[in-house]
Amino acid sequence: MTALTPSLAIVAARLETAPSSTELLPEDVIAGDTPDWRSIAVPPHLLARFARRSDAAVLAHRPIGGGQIHLLARRPGFGAVLLDGWNPAQGRWRGWLVTPDAAYADACALVVEERDAPADPRAGMVLCDMPLDVAVTDLGACLGVFSQDRLQAARWLELHGRDNAAAAAPGVVARVAVPGGYALTGTPLGESAKDGRHPYRQILREGLQQLQIASATPATAPATAPAIPLIPAAPVKAANASRWLKMITAVAASVMVAQSVWLFLPRDAAIVDNAEYRGGGSGVETGKRIRVLFRADASEADIRTWLQREQLEIVSGPDTLGAFTLLTRDRQKILPPPGPGNPLAVINP
Repeated sequence: MTALTPSLAIVAARLETAPSSTELLPEDVIAGDTPDWRSIAVPPHLLARFARRSDAAVLAHRPIGGGQIHLLARRPGFGAVLLDGWNPAQGRWRGWLVTPDAAYADACALVVEERDAPADPRAGMVLCDMPLDVAVTDLGACLGVFSQDRLQAARWLELHGRDNAAAAAPGVVARVAVPGGYALTGTPLGESAKDGRHPYRQILREGLQQLQIASATPATAPATAPAIPLIPAAPVKAANASRWLKMITAVAASVMVAQSVWLFLPRDAAIVDNAEYRGGGSGVETGKRIRVLFRADASEADIRTWLQREQLEIVSGPDTLGAFTLLTRDRQKILPPPGPGNPLAVINP
């Protein structure tokens, strides 16, 4: 218990109402005089947390997309959620609960590291065995963005974290091998009477019930291949396998041909200084690329109209996941979140 910080009393204080179990708030933990903070210097580790929060502030209003960590809007102090995939049939995101308390990590938790920067310190670990289904209205500010490799690590820990045979050691974070690299995670849970991570999880479950956040169906391993399937589970096939696919592919090919023409332009004919291309027709765009999945029920006309309205063009796709890469000349361009009025299913899948 001594290695687990913050105390259970501080964790329980994040709930809307006090937890049902009074054992979570022992008097000897919450009693005592208030110290005089005026004579106490700010510790270096707290200054580092302030710096991390400042660095991640630019992500706060990022459009919602897979791999992002968003605060739970109705109770930002309680926790956040790492978004894995959009389920268009239910109109909800599937993800995992995120808390700042990395010391409480168990064998199914993914600890946020320096390589995930910028990441707000309120995103300390992902509890991969606590999957959630959340609506867009449940999501608040963005705290960080995971790479595809890190998302795959979270999926792997959800399926295989319980296979860890190490001894229970509350408060210990260690490196474990995952497909394609490593991850930092905790040790398996021990006996409930001796392991403070059990009441910690009880607090989290009560908080989710108070917020009426639904638990998602646990992921199951495929019968043969060890690779973990990407989510959403509903296949995005209609939008990428319909009769207008040839037209979209032709448009993308035309764009690539037009770009290749720049290779044959004389050097003085190329537009320089970050206008469109650099280096006398090098063929490298200076715009911004965004990878997206379209809804399965989106028609070719809907997508074409939306692309024109948003001043976007398709430069590649569909890839093996059925995703298209869009190009905008506006480097500050932010796509609207999936929903009414656009054909998007997932941004940055």
